[in-house]
Amino acid sequence: MRRHPVLAAVMLFLWVFLVIPLVAGDFKKVTLKVDGLSCPFCAYGLEKKLQKIDGVEKLDIHINDGVVVLYFKKDASVDSATIEKKVKEAGFTLRKIEEAP
Repeated sequence: MRRHPVLAAVMLFLWVFLVIPLVAGDFKKVTLKVDGLSCPFCAYGLEKKLQKIDGVEKLDIHINDGVVVLYFKKDASVDSATIEKKVKEAGFTLRKIEEAP
């Protein structure tokens, strides 16, 4: 089967710049337990607020579990007060912050 060269290039780009750094441990991982997530629209509002935090490179929101995983640059400072403020500004309640070792 013949592959589309642009699609192959995009997949290679995603692999090199997104997947490999996550696997290689180039990020600090912070997990949040958030009350009030009930739909994709809610998650989008929270995502917009959290992406404004300095050092956040990527985030994953698991609506059904009420869990947000933030990936910070390895050298970034993780400020719990700022995270809590952004969650509150988005209209949610932060229950727990856990930074992976």
